[in-house]
Amino acid sequence: MIFTWLVDKIPRCSFIKKRMNGDVLIICADNLMIYYLNATAAFFIELADGKSKVGDIKNKFLARYDVDERELENDFVEMIRDLQWKKILTLE
Repeated sequence: MIFTWLVDKIPRCSFIKKRMNGDVLIICADNLMIYYLNATAAFFIELADGKSKVGDIKNKFLARYDVDERELENDFVEMIRDLQWKKILTLE
C-alpha cells in the first residue's frame, strides 16, 4: 500500500501565505494561486510543522476523529497527492 511509503515522510508546507480565521486560505509562491482548504486539509496543514511525520499526523487525526484507520490512510494518500499537485506541500 502507498501509505506505508508515506508514513515516515515529513510533510513541509511550501506556500507563502496562510490565513486561518474561519476559512483557510493558502497562496502559493510560484504561481500566486489561491486555494481554500476544507477542514480536514486545514488540520493536516496545521499539523505539518516540518518535524512531524505523516504517521504522527495520522495518529493525531485518529485521536481527534472517529474514523476507520484504513479509510483515513486512503484519504491521506489522496489528500497529500492533491496538496503536492497544487504545490502546497512537499514530502521529505
